[in-house]
Amino acid sequence: MDVTSTLGPKPIPLPEVPAGDFMTEAEWDTLFSLTDGVLPSITSTTSSSVKDKNGSIVLSDTQFEKLVDDCVSALSNPPSREKIKEYLEFRPSEDAKFREDCLRSLAIVPQRGQLARVMNLLGTYAGSLLLTGYWTPVAHQPTHVRHAILQSWASSRIVPLRTLSKSVTQVAQKANSLHSRFFQEISGYTDVPYDWKNTEGYAYEFVQAPAGSGTHEISTDVVIVGSGCGGGVAAKNIAEAGHRVLVVDKGYYFPPSQLPMTQESASHYLYDAGGVYFSDSASTGILCGGSWGGGGTVNWSVCFRLQDFVREEWASEGLPLFTSSDFDDSMDRVWDFIGASKDAIRQNARNQALLDGAKILGWKGGVVEQNTASKEHYCGRCHLGCNSAEKKGPATSWLPAAGEAGAEFMEGFTVEKVVFADDGVTAIGVEGLWTARDEEGGVHKPESARLQRRVFIRARKVIISGGSIWSPVILAKSGVKNRNVGRHLHLHPTNLLSAVFGNTDMTSWEGGIITSYVNEFENLDGRGHGVKLEPTCNLPYTTYATQSWRDGIDAKVLALKYRHLGSWISLTRDRDTGRVYPDPRKGTPRIDYNVSDFDREHTLEGLIALAKIAYVARATEICAHLPHLPPFISKDGGKRQAEHEAGKDPEFTDPDLAAWIKKLREVDNKPPAAVCMSAHQMGSCRMSANEDSGVVDMRGKVWGTKNLYVADASVFPSASGVNPMVTTMALADWISRGVATELK
Repeated sequence: MDVTSTLGPKPIPLPEVPAGDFMTEAEWDTLFSLTDGVLPSITSTTSSSVKDKNGSIVLSDTQFEKLVDDCVSALSNPPSREKIKEYLEFRPSEDAKFREDCLRSLAIVPQRGQLARVMNLLGTYAGSLLLTGYWTPVAHQPTHVRHAILQSWASSRIVPLRTLSKSVTQVAQKANSLHSRFFQEISGYTDVPYDWKNTEGYAYEFVQAPAGSGTHEISTDVVIVGSGCGGGVAAKNIAEAGHRVLVVDKGYYFPPSQLPMTQESASHYLYDAGGVYFSDSASTGILCGGSWGGGGTVNWSVCFRLQDFVREEWASEGLPLFTSSDFDDSMDRVWDFIGASKDAIRQNARNQALLDGAKILGWKGGVVEQNTASKEHYCGRCHLGCNSAEKKGPATSWLPAAGEAGAEFMEGFTVEKVVFADDGVTAIGVEGLWTARDEEGGVHKPESARLQRRVFIRARKVIISGGSIWSPVILAKSGVKNRNVGRHLHLHPTNLLSAVFGNTDMTSWEGGIITSYVNEFENLDGRGHGVKLEPTCNLPYTTYATQSWRDGIDAKVLALKYRHLGSWISLTRDRDTGRVYPDPRKGTPRIDYNVSDFDREHTLEGLIALAKIAYVARATEICAHLPHLPPFISKDGGKRQAEHEAGKDPEFTDPDLAAWIKKLREVDNKPPAAVCMSAHQMGSCRMSANEDSGVVDMRGKVWGTKNLYVADASVFPSASGVNPMVTTMALADWISRGVATELK
């Protein structure tokens, strides 16, 4: 069935709103008073629309009318002046959906207790004086004072205050981009693609555990924990070799007919941790797939082969696999199966700007293959799940092939530990908690209201493919004593840059997300560490939740320009590492990661390079997502940029740009105040030549155990330096073929 529909995907209900009792009502009032400073109501002295002028930033009539004029002239198809005035005067904190989203965001972060204590302190006279310099508590201050307080925190020398400002502004800007009643109307963005079709996916039949009080036991040859890019490949290979396979995942399957989800639903159902993990220091946001198909369900189709210099580096560490013909064969098999190709790529404006800018500057770059089997995949919403089923990820290709070969599948099963035989060495299966869907097939009701059953899966071989966040946590909770478990975590940290291209329609939410790249700066240290420059996902919440906040008026006006804006990332091959470990109370992953000075200097150089690309591509406003940095704004309408001579560095031809870049370097990207994001997690169960330096051997077997393997990006010896999907699949191909051979 492939029938065009005007209705769009069936909405997926969200779970009930979590309890907000980690903060008192007064503490919530304080928080929302601060969000008034982030995204204030902006009005004029004589306006009759706003009754509570104390809750607004009040401009003179002349200033307000000029602001409206500027907004009108910045848009290609502006709404009426009255609509823009209504937008400026609107106070997001009064909207129930805005408040609910802030609650959902904060309820799941480990640092919520610390936030509550700070809000409590700000509600006292002494605390307010200490943190704001004002005796009057924040919630009782007029909005312009709250606004000034946030600005002072953003530029403070006291790191916790800068972090607090970043946290409050990110939460507010995310909620506003999701729920503003003006945003879609003014920008033209919709969650549903204009060409949405009711596409049917593979007809999965998931194993169900019967009701009962004891532990339910299932037997198989191989249990694979995780259905992502590692687990999917492993399942296909082992099932096709004639062995019984059971793939389990804590996430649930959503067919193409239910995709793409709304931004809010996708954050909850398709990603772990409500959309983003934060490192312990809150310096880094980490995106991690959490549904059936793992990261392959929500990734952006990018296909890079592992570069030779990285293969040689890994081989030099006692791992000859990586320069062998065996690894070539694994890469080739993966490449062919996913249909990696450039044949049908159509560049959108954001990707084309990156290519055009690099060409003008004389920098190396190119078009990147997509896993779409030579089909044009002009989809900007893969981040929310892909409706077309063209992307050859695990849920649409590898796992269906495994199913056709006899593999079985179980969704909603959270593996708590690997079970060992009495010798403490031989893995004999996994144990955990299975949670069924509700009677209507939904997953939004509380787990306690659905059938749950403890399950033990007995298996001859156990393969952990939970990804670099969950695989080490499962091993640690299973009693694997290797000190390397969870360490050596690489994240490909990124800084972001956005640019406005006058009133040109960029419509960056349409078209391939990453179909171009620049690799001019991939070897900044002479040892293979540097940055790739790539476009990034330009959905509203990914764009504005990561925008550094400088000024409330500026933030509101920038949101108006969404249709004319594009964003890119400086993606760093990080040399230095962090770790993953189980939360001592909940057992869920915690992430200890701070970008090192060495790595962030590379990221910053990439950010400056992106600014130069945007400049020569004729952006009229360039915004680096760094704290308290004003945008670069073309003063001559882009005339100097249009006359830029190819091959010249604009930092040396435009003194205004040079001054802005100097300011950018001074502001710096040091954590935790700067926005740093990651969508790639690698190395936390790394492959090594010996047990002292890693977690698995060259066959993927966990050192010091029998019948226990890891097959996902966590086995990377270090950061890949490229989007890791193909490398993950190639390693899973190699490891799983070895497991299949051992089973004969």
